Amino acid sequence: MESQFAALLRRHRIAAGLTQDELSILSGISVQAISTLERGTRRYPQLSTVRALAGALRLDPDQKSALDAAASRRGRAKPRSPAAEATEPPESTEDETEDETEVQAVQEAAEPGPPQQNREAVSPRQLPFASGDFTGREQEIEDLRRYLSASPGVSVTTITGMGGIGKTSLAVQVAHRVAEHYPDGQLYLDLRGFGLGPPMEPLEALTYLLEDLGEVPPVDLPTAAARYRTALAERRLVLLLDNAANHQQVRPLLPGSGGCAVLVTSRRSLTGLGGRQFYLGEPPLHESIDMFRRISGRYDAPADDCAEVVRQCGGLPLAIRMAGARLASRPSWPVAHLAERLADGRRRLDELQLDDSGVRATLNLSIEQLAGSDDPTDVQAVSLFAMLGLAAAVDLSAPLAAALAQLPEPEAATVLERLVDVHLLTTPGPGRYRLHDLVRVAAREFAEQTLTEDERRAATTRWLQRVAAVVWKASEFAGHGLTRERWLDPGRLDAADDLPRQEDVLSWLDHERPALVPTIQQAVRDHPGLAVQLAVGLNAYYARRRAWLDWLLVTEAVLPLVEEGADRIAEGLVLHDLGAAHAELNQYDEAVAPLRRAVAAADASGDENLQSLCLSSLSHVLERAGRSTEGIPYAARAREIGLRLGVPARAAWACLALGMLHLRTGAAETAERLFAEALDLLPDPGQRRQRGLVAQNVGVAYREAGQYSLADRALRHGVELYRAAGADVQEAVVLTELARLRLAEDSLDSAARHLGQALAIAGQHGDRICEADVRRLLGETLHRQGELADARREWRLAYAIHTQHAIPIPADLQANLEFG
Repeated sequence: MESQFAALLRRHRIAAGLTQDELSILSGISVQAISTLERGTRRYPQLSTVRALAGALRLDPDQKSALDAAASRRGRAKPRSPAAEATEPPESTEDETEDETEVQAVQEAAEPGPPQQNREAVSPRQLPFASGDFTGREQEIEDLRRYLSASPGVSVTTITGMGGIGKTSLAVQVAHRVAEHYPDGQLYLDLRGFGLGPPMEPLEALTYLLEDLGEVPPVDLPTAAARYRTALAERRLVLLLDNAANHQQVRPLLPGSGGCAVLVTSRRSLTGLGGRQFYLGEPPLHESIDMFRRISGRYDAPADDCAEVVRQCGGLPLAIRMAGARLASRPSWPVAHLAERLADGRRRLDELQLDDSGVRATLNLSIEQLAGSDDPTDVQAVSLFAMLGLAAAVDLSAPLAAALAQLPEPEAATVLERLVDVHLLTTPGPGRYRLHDLVRVAAREFAEQTLTEDERRAATTRWLQRVAAVVWKASEFAGHGLTRERWLDPGRLDAADDLPRQEDVLSWLDHERPALVPTIQQAVRDHPGLAVQLAVGLNAYYARRRAWLDWLLVTEAVLPLVEEGADRIAEGLVLHDLGAAHAELNQYDEAVAPLRRAVAAADASGDENLQSLCLSSLSHVLERAGRSTEGIPYAARAREIGLRLGVPARAAWACLALGMLHLRTGAAETAERLFAEALDLLPDPGQRRQRGLVAQNVGVAYREAGQYSLADRALRHGVELYRAAGADVQEAVVLTELARLRLAEDSLDSAARHLGQALAIAGQHGDRICEADVRRLLGETLHRQGELADARREWRLAYAIHTQHAIPIPADLQANLEFG
């Protein structure tokens, strides 16, 4: 016969974390007596026994009353008739009963009998209330509903996501909607995987579930799991296992056969369970706004203000709910005022807190669960989480984590994946990691609470020194230039010894590129010296990748650190790069002022090579801005300095700039003489690449001046020089310029041939930026040939490359896609 008292006693003992031996010591009741009570052999103990057990278990008044009722014959589930009650033998004394049950326990241990079966089926209805203000998620609900309703056998669906994302709310909604397909009821159990206290043990969970099914739970896990599977084999019900810790906790709770639908929610990925894995992300913006309006009661609030609140909440449903509740309790607050308060990152979590609940408390549970784990990787994940709070970048990586935490990179990658498993990180792409906005705030708080100021500074310094070493190694491969080479401390390169090849360096920087700008912007505040080192060294990498906007942002960020400071060379280099970045973005008027100031800083520094560089760049910008006459004196001075220094490359570039200025003013013969001088200054075979660059620019200048035959000769010369130098990608660039010349001459077939050659070279070398230029021009060629569909395809491919590589989209490409 089943014993309600046995089930309650076992449940309270397990919840208290006590063994039978420990409960015996605390209560004064023998272990044998407790054992027989939990097995139901002795169903109605003395009142003194019940009170001793209740006191040892520290039960509250309601729990004590329930235990008293279960111990009484009058508290049985099926009341006996008065006649039967009258014939019940009097209860024996406690000592006598314990003596009898000890003997019986020994007999049962020697000859175990079959488990007792329930007399009648129980159909539980345990699903929590489905909130009336639940908003959105209709697509997810329909997807899950359709999947569960169509499953003929046992189906297991795991809903995972970060804390506060709405896993339980979604699971409850889905369970209610499919309940009609499961006539034998619904079971719900909170497994306490993330919360106060330890997660529920599988045996304790099975005890609850078996009791709710009307079964008598045994005291060992294998028997309990087998009896549980038997109880579910002939039933069709919904089982919602909420807040699971890991797949080891859940696996014993899964039906073995039958037609049950199992929904499991967890903050940890539970791939070990099999079944369907359903990751729950942030809802769409319109659903989040609807939710916020409903909870706050501001149905007519401006959409932009509501959207800003949602954005400050990171789209997290729990945060939106807290923000809405906060606004509902403050009817005088406009929505915009709450958005303004939330904009302060340091107090944002305070605004999203209600009593002991809220976003901060929810996120802290995930950290506490990792910290309490016996798995060393979980413990490492807690330390790394604090370190990640120091990073300014949105996108994170294993190299960054390794530098911050002083871990080998493979080990750092393993720990990052563990943080993904518990949904404290997301992974937008292979090797890329990202903190949710509110998780970032929590990580920063955690870092401030657990790390000293010296530890925080040491961690960020390690990362910046690593980035600086790789940046300057890229510059070394490209050729620093005399001024940067003299300014460089060679020791900066030591931290990049593990990247011996240029392709290794470029690949590393490509992977870390999203983090470079925010990293330097943060370093301006915390590590100004390293910020300047990084900015000055980045010109080679940014020029190679045409990352002009990034270059502009970096130089603007560090400029206040070097303006009119002691290091006039650093000031000149930063101002020069700022002007050059503007020029590459075709912002020639904006480039003039910083380049004039760069010339002044270079003059003050006494570095003549830097003077020649800044003067040449300023003259080129003035030529592009249509102020050629104004630019001639600067280029002439740059040429004179370069010749006096005996630096051929510097003198050649100044001659080229001066020749382009004279060509613009109509002095064609002077321009031709200067172009020839520029080439003559670079006679060595090792200078073919530089000669090719001069020839390329001369060809472009002649084409823009309408002198097509001279342009053709110069560009073909550039192709020959690049080909001889083995500079394949540069050859493709000149072929593209030749195609532009052919388009100007209306030789469309010839233009298409040059572009085909260039596209093949770009594809062979994987140079997507060159490919984008070729496809953009190929689209124009096809369009003029009447191949409109093919033209649009090329333009779309070019647009996609520009977008993927964060390259500013040319105005003509944008216009062609819109109107072509």
